[in-house]
Formats: sequence, structure tokens, C-alpha cells
Amino acid sequence: MDSASLVVVVWAILLVLWLRRTFGRRSSLPLPPAPPGYPVIGNLLDLANNDVHIRASHWSRNFDDDVISLKVLGKTMIILNSTTAVSDLFDKRASNYSDRPDMPMIVDLCVISDLLVTTFDVLLIRMGWDWTFALMRYGPRWKEHRRVFNNHFNIGTSGASEDRHIQLRICRELLSLMYQSPSEYLENLRHYTGHIILKRTYGHTVVDEKDPYIRLVEAASQSTSEAAVPGAFLVDIFPSMKYIPEWFPGAQFKRKAREWRKLSEAMINAPYDMAKGKFDEGNAEPCFVSACLEQNKTASGQGLSEELIKDTAAVAYAAGADTSVSTLTTFILAMTLYPDVQKAAQAELDALLGGERLPEFGDKTRLPYVTAILKEVLRWIPVLPMAVPHRAVNADTYKGYYIPAGAFVYGNAWAILHNPDIFADPETFRPDRFIENPTLLNPIDNGVFGFGRRACAGRVMALDTMWIAMASILAVFDISKAVDEHGNEITPPVKLSPGTISHPAPFPCIIKPRSKAALELITQDD
Repeated sequence: MDSASLVVVVWAILLVLWLRRTFGRRSSLPLPPAPPGYPVIGNLLDLANNDVHIRASHWSRNFDDDVISLKVLGKTMIILNSTTAVSDLFDKRASNYSDRPDMPMIVDLCVISDLLVTTFDVLLIRMGWDWTFALMRYGPRWKEHRRVFNNHFNIGTSGASEDRHIQLRICRELLSLMYQSPSEYLENLRHYTGHIILKRTYGHTVVDEKDPYIRLVEAASQSTSEAAVPGAFLVDIFPSMKYIPEWFPGAQFKRKAREWRKLSEAMINAPYDMAKGKFDEGNAEPCFVSACLEQNKTASGQGLSEELIKDTAAVAYAAGADTSVSTLTTFILAMTLYPDVQKAAQAELDALLGGERLPEFGDKTRLPYVTAILKEVLRWIPVLPMAVPHRAVNADTYKGYYIPAGAFVYGNAWAILHNPDIFADPETFRPDRFIENPTLLNPIDNGVFGFGRRACAGRVMALDTMWIAMASILAVFDISKAVDEHGNEITPPVKLSPGTISHPAPFPCIIKPRSKAALELITQDD
């Protein structure tokens, strides 16, 4: 069969699949309200600008309904825009909504193995992220991975104390880096969050910004963020497309997948091999990997498999660093734009610390305004505004609407945390709202870390990492707007880089010690 004929055949098959999906078995009940779409492609164009979370929030208000739907090439997407809808489905009906959908671009095409497809006589590249339990289908394998993670990362007082010791020490390093190279604040934040994760997970000490493991996770996380954008790759709508050869028209995703697979495999194997090598030599530092390997040595029965240890370590490595960097960058942006908030937080810190020491975790209950800043940062620009989609295992009905089996079901954290009926003037950064109303909806429990049984397992460590950094930076630094060559202030826009994770676009600012006393605190351990 020549190439032209093959193209016709494949697209004919895809059209048949779309027709079957669109006009197959239907319920007598309607889908939730949806914006108008186009024949065949449906609402595909509505996903093109990477702002579907904002659009969905507007559609929800226009329809006066907290549940909306989209049709993309015959595939149904359900978007939940309120805490009530999220709780009703992800919590109360968790058995039906705790699964993940098939996402071939990120799962099938980004990790597993090469497969010879005789139909096309080509090599099918399968390079997905099926090792991360954040994307695993709901079942025994997911439960086993999550159990191991919780046993080692969400631990009791003694374990939390050791984690906080690591975080506190590396946070002191962050202050020194911020003083030495303030214009490189983003690199400094990456160093900080990456070092904490690498130390806690693999026992690795980061020396400088060129650390290969930090660079590796940055590149791999960027590929994941791009691959997970809703509708970014047609293969997620038509999973059968993963079987077409790389040279086929429209198969550019296969080439991307091949490149990203290398990053994924390196991220799983390289830091693990380093940690295991140290363990085998008898000079491993206390960390997740060494604890698991030691547990296997003393286990009376079958211990943890190497695959399980590698996978769980890589989850902490990949997920923890990038999301925390995003939140801390948002914090720097907010302090640049809202100097009055910064001054209020510094007044609280000065009243407690007297400018004589740096904050510690034991100070947290006496620093409610700093905690309010953390909450407001998470609310103002949620790290994952649409989170990761859930999957309806079985067909369901909700509020008189039909939810077909296999539908992608999203919780829209952005809509929840920018609802003006809950948060007055939601586009404004105002931590005082949490002080004035202590019972106000807490972003930490409502979308920032996902929903239901699939909520982020590492939230405790992530929150500590972010809180101590914010408190410490505010204690010793002033953050202000940069100026141009004419001395005019540069007001950075609230603009986000494309991708699943909400990273503020790069912006200039001035970061300098507040006083000589502050400088002494910054440099006291140098």
C-alpha cells in the first residue's frame, strides 16, 4: 500500500471511530451545558489558548451552572466549577471518579517500552509516565505506590522533625543565594526546592545551580507540563493514533514523545543509581531510597521491588520541586506588586523576632499573617488550575445531566478559588481576607492539591517548604519593582507561561537586605 493510500485509510478509520463515539449509545438525559462548538472538532478550538480554566469559569457563570461540558472530537470533558460539585463526585462518589483517563501522550508514549508494529512495519515509541502514581489508573498498583509514599513522606512527629531540619538548613542557603545573586531569584528557588527533594529522597547534596539532577528534573517536568495540557495532542482524544508511524502526517507528537522518553528514563534511573551506589558502598546518607533498601535487607519476607522504590522516589523528585518553585515565584511576584502586604508581614515578623533571629517552624502559630500570605498565593494563582483529570468509570447522572463512561472529569480549582461570591475581588492579592474571616474557604483543602482520593500525597512537606521560605525571605529582604534605564518603575504583568503548571512569566525585581542586621542574619552561616 502506497503512502497516499495509507493516509486515506488511517484518517477514514479515525473518522469511523469519531462517528461511533459521537453517535453511539446515548442517554435520554442531556450532557451539562456547553459552549457552542463546530462539526467534528466540537470545542477543540476552545482548548487552544491554555486558559480553559478561565473560560470554564466564565461559561459556568454565564450558564448559571457549576457543571459544564465540552465535546472534543467526540470525547466528553466534564468540568466541575464549585466545591459542592467536586465533593459530590470526587468524594461522595469516589469509587466512580478516582480513576485516571487514558492519556497516551504522557503515559503510553512517554515511558514504557519499544514495540514493533507489524501493520506499519515501524517501531512504535512508547515513552509514557506510567511510573508516577499521580497518573496511574485507580487500582492495586496505585494503592501500593501511594502506601509506600505515605509511609515514608507523610510520617509522624519524629520524621516531620527530621524533614524540617533539612528544610530549615537549606532555606538558610537560599537566603545566602538570594543575597549573592538577587536577579537570579528563579534559579535560586529551583536550587532550594530541588535540593530539599534530592536530599530527602536520594541523600544528594546540591552544590551549585549546575547540578545535573536539578537540570534533569526541570527538563522532564517541562515536558510533562506541555504534554498534560487538555487537548494539546490529538492522540489523547484518539488513543488509536499512538499506533501510527512517526513519519505519518500529523505524527509530530511521536517525535516529541521519543525525546521526552529519554528524559523520563534518566529521571527515574540516574538519581536512584547514585543513591543505591552509595548504599552498596556503605556511605549512604539517611533518605527515602536508603531507608527502603535497608528495610529490604532486614525484611523477613519479600521486600519492596526495585521498580517500586525507583517509581516512588521519582514521584517525589518530579512533583515536589516544580510545583513549589511555581508557588514561590508567585510569592515573589505578589510581594513586588503589593508592597503594603509585604510591610504588614514584616511588621508581624519584627514584632516576634525583633530582627535578632530568623524564623523557625515553631513560630508558625504566632505568624498568622505570613500563613495568610501562603494561602493567598495558592488561591491567587493556583499551581494546577485544572488539576489532573479524573475518569468516570461508569456512566452516571448528576443534577439531571448525563456523564458518559470514560468522560474526562476535571475539578476547576481556578473557578473555585476565584469565585467572587466567596472571595471578593478575586483578582486582587489580599491576604487580609483570611485574617478577617478565619472560616473563609481554605485553598489548601479546596483544589490547590487536587481532589478526592487523588489529592497530592506530598502536601505536608510542600507546605512546610513554601512557608519557611516565605517567612525567611520576608524577615530579611525587601522586594520591590525594578527600574528601567530612565529610573521608571517596571510593573510586571500577571502573566503565566504556557503549560499545565502555572508558572509566572519571568519578570525583573529588586531583592535586597532590609538592614545591616538583616545582612548579618543572612551571612551568619557563610
